[in-house]
Formats: sequence, structure tokens, C-alpha cells
Amino acid sequence: MSITMLLLLAVIGLAFDLGRVYIARNEAQVFCDAAAMAAASKIDGTAQGLDRARDAVAKVPMRWNLGTKEFTGVVVEFSSDGVKWEKSPKDFAAVTMARVSAPANQVEIMFLRAVGGPASFTVPAHSAAAANPVRLVE
Repeated sequence: MSITMLLLLAVIGLAFDLGRVYIARNEAQVFCDAAAMAAASKIDGTAQGLDRARDAVAKVPMRWNLGTKEFTGVVVEFSSDGVKWEKSPKDFAAVTMARVSAPANQVEIMFLRAVGGPASFTVPAHSAAAANPVRLVE
């Protein structure tokens, strides 16, 4: 096999693996965006509103890797200021924001590992949304 053929196979393998990582990253981000917006839409200043927000996240389809895997370790947090995030805030009346994270998405690498690359890449994602977004006054 010539060096040109070897280089061509290496580039094709790199494109394949990085393409899979890119698709997985996009799927994770779309899930987190949709889940954060669904959660924020349920926030109403009550403890029941936070429960409804968590339920709304659970109802968003949690599939990735072209629909073959489920997200694991999804974290739903709430905040009143966008700085301090808590899973179970004590002052639920002040909560106006929801953040959803999908931290543990492992994409198996096929071609890069043949040349000493990692066996997998972690592709985390997170997104935050506000229940009552600020409107700019003109």
C-alpha cells in the first residue's frame, strides 16, 4: 500500500470519527436546549412548579447517537440569579431560571484509536432558560 493510500485512509477515518463527535454534540445540545426551555416554561414560583419543570425535562425525548442511546446523568438545576444553581432550591418563589446538563455522553471512536487515539470522547452539553426573559425597551 502506498503512502498516499495510507494518508487517504487516515483522513477518511479522521473525518468519520470527528463527524460522529460533531453529530453527538449537536444532538446533546438540542436536547439540553429543548429541555431547559420546557423546564423554564413550568416555573411559577411554587414547589409544584419546580416538580412540573423536572417532569417536563423527563418527557423530552432523551435519545442521541442517531437515536440508539439514551442520555444518562441528566442534571436539572434552578437559579434566581443565573450564578448560583441548585437542584432543590429552598427559596423556590425566587427561582426564574432552569439549567439542564447532559454531562456523560461517550462517543466511541473507531478509526483514530487505530493510530493511538482515545477509545472514546466525552461530549457534554448544557443549556439554561429563563421563565420570564427580560424585554428590552426601545
